[in-house]
This record gives sequence, C-alpha cells and structure tokens, in this order.
Amino acid sequence: MRATRMDEGVGRLLTAAAPAVDPPCEVAIDRVWSRVAAEMNEKPPRYRRRGRVVAGAGLAAFVLGAGGVAAAEVWSAHTGRAVTDPEIRELSGPGEHIDPMAPDYPQVYDELTADIEFPDAKSRAIARAIDIQIRDQDVADARRSGHSVGMVSGGIRAQAARDAICAWGNQWAASTKSGSTSERNEAIAALQASVSWPAVTDIDPEQIYGPQERWTDTDSGRTGTYYPQETEFAYLPDVVQAASGADIARMGKLLEDCWADLVPALPHREATPVLDGQD
Repeated sequence: MRATRMDEGVGRLLTAAAPAVDPPCEVAIDRVWSRVAAEMNEKPPRYRRRGRVVAGAGLAAFVLGAGGVAAAEVWSAHTGRAVTDPEIRELSGPGEHIDPMAPDYPQVYDELTADIEFPDAKSRAIARAIDIQIRDQDVADARRSGHSVGMVSGGIRAQAARDAICAWGNQWAASTKSGSTSERNEAIAALQASVSWPAVTDIDPEQIYGPQERWTDTDSGRTGTYYPQETEFAYLPDVVQAASGADIARMGKLLEDCWADLVPALPHREATPVLDGQD
C-alpha cells in the first residue's frame, strides 16, 4: 500500500520520539499496511464456526509499521488489548485480542490452554494439532485476501475446553464398553467438573438452551425442533447427566460435533478437517 503525506508526517513524529532503528524491509511494510488497511476501511468482521473472529489490527500495528524492524522483532500474538466490542465479546468470548499471524502463536496457544485438563497427552496433542491447523488455514486465507485475522483469548480457551470435553466423553464411552471402572469414574468426574471450568464459564456461565422452536422444510415437508437461543455450552449439563448412565448412543449424539480423531469410541462423529492451501 502507498503511504500518504499524512502517514509520512506521523512517521517523522514517531521517529523523532523513538530511538533510531534500521529501515523496515519491504515484506514487513506490506504486512503492516495490509493490516492497517483492514482497520481503516472498517470492513465488517468475518465470523467462522468455533468462536474465531476476523478483525482489524488496530493502532498497535500502525506503531509497529512506523517503528521498523526493531518493533517487528518483538511481534507477539499477545496484543495487550482487551475485548471491549459487545458483539465480538458475545461471539468469541472475553479476554484479550490475540494475533494469530504472529510467529509465537503456537506458544501463546499452549500458554492460554495449559490449565484445561485432558485425559492424556495424546488427546491434548490431537486437539492442539487440529486447532493450530485451522489457525494456519485462517492465516493463509487472510494473506491471500490481504485482510487481517484476529482471535480472542476467551474463544481460543473455549474451543480447547470443547476439545477436552470431547476427549473425556470418548474415555467415558471406551471405559463403559470395556468395563474399566477406574477410567469411567475418572471421566465422569472430569465431565462433572467441566461445567465450572473457567474456560467454559468465562464464555458461558448459564449453559442453557432457552425456548424450543419448530422448523419446517417447505420442499420436503419435514419438521423438527431447535433452540434458537442456546448458549455456547448449552449441551454440557446433558453430557454430565448422560455420563451417569451407559447410553453411548446418547452421548454420541450430544458430542456429535466433536472432531473424529478425538472421539473414536463414540458414534455420530464429525469428520476431522482436511485443510488445503496452507502457506
């Protein structure tokens, strides 16, 4: 993007106020200005499933561009900016704006999700690989389109909590089938505790479905019901209730949106994504 005279003037002021640094490289300039453009144009955010939000980069990116290479060297996924927009907070949770385009995003992901309990290291690694893969695809799409991509710490943590609930549901199903009392009891205890995990309650303290409504397919005449006002973890109390029984089909239905690799012992699985075109 071509800088304007006003941009040059602001840059001179910032340069005078800051220590001298080497001129930024062309790649860094292109990256910074593409992010600033998204913010200045006030493009509406693009939302995707599982709490990921695309948003502008804000003033921090502008200062980074004027600061040059020295600032770019400390570019982190931690932006230090709290979520204040009510719509973003509702859709992606509270917390801090996270920059997934930053090189340290995987480390920041580990930091944000460290307190979320998984049955074992394998299930945690599977969930992490899938979530990072989706992030990689979002970043690749953003680079191709010239837009910025953003996330929220509360949304990242909530997705990791969903993954952990899936993994505990899988251990519950496997141990129910095998008759392993200790593993089943461990899974039941974890699922019971999950309703009060901070990663869950920060984004959904209510966990309710709300009024049920009916839908009708005008072409086929089929009808059914749905919950238009359900909260993010509305299904979780039902998962806890199902865990006290032995109905694996019911648990599979409640956890049908889990990635297949996390729930091999459950039916009604959603396929694990295969993402193409990564940079």
